[in-house]
Amino acid sequence: METANADLSEPYDGDNEKIIVGIPSDDIEMENVINDIKTLLNKYNDPKKHLNDYLRKVEKKMVNKSIDTGCYINRNKIKKYIEKHPYFKNPCNYHIRLLTIMKYLKKKGIDLTIKDIDLVVDEIIQEIDGVKKIAEGKYKVIK
Repeated sequence: METANADLSEPYDGDNEKIIVGIPSDDIEMENVINDIKTLLNKYNDPKKHLNDYLRKVEKKMVNKSIDTGCYINRNKIKKYIEKHPYFKNPCNYHIRLLTIMKYLKKKGIDLTIKDIDLVVDEIIQEIDGVKKIAEGKYKVIK
């Protein structure tokens, strides 16, 4: 590695700008939790009770945070994307699968990591006029 850098007159950074990335707040919070646990371990001879209390508080904060930030799903946006899918624009005599629609939504930029997003998409598909669920994860447009 050193010889490769020695041969170049200047290191090439490319045409891209350098982006300074800070530490995400989740990592900082995790660091604080670890430091607090270390403090409790050093402070008490038998820190079991104190650790359990502290971990309960942290769990409550995590649950509250997941509820607060939680999963806002823009159903209208998803419905518009689904209606723009080629199958729904020009339906054929064959069915479409939920997996196909989910892949399409992923390409369109919808976050599919949200818990139970498939159930939400299933409900949205069934709300579209003329769509009938023919089996689990299979839909057909009847016109």
